[in-house]
Amino acid sequence: MTLVGVKINNLVTRQSGLYCFKIQGELHHLTGALLSHGNQTPMYAQIYILDTAKQLNVRRANNNNLDPVVMDNLQTMLVDNHPYIGHYRHAYELIRKKPVEEQEEITIRLHVNL
Repeated sequence: MTLVGVKINNLVTRQSGLYCFKIQGELHHLTGALLSHGNQTPMYAQIYILDTAKQLNVRRANNNNLDPVVMDNLQTMLVDNHPYIGHYRHAYELIRKKPVEEQEEITIRLHVNL
């Protein structure tokens, strides 16, 4: 759903051994726009607002080197268990109710208290 946005400390990553990285400051998840523009291939959260058949087609096209059965199983697990998919779909419905000229100006923040 997201891309991790962090400032990486390269002093740690240049060392031999298992790959790891050290985060400095806050950890952010960058979701990008909820609506794709034009003929852009949906990515991150944009995939979750599609119906499940289209989601799977996008995932397979983006990851054609992965086993399609595994992709299907992972998607089913996500759709059945991920708590935020419904929030993304609801946000999409709210955006679509706005006039087209206002859809670009909407900011949605998902804040989770753990």
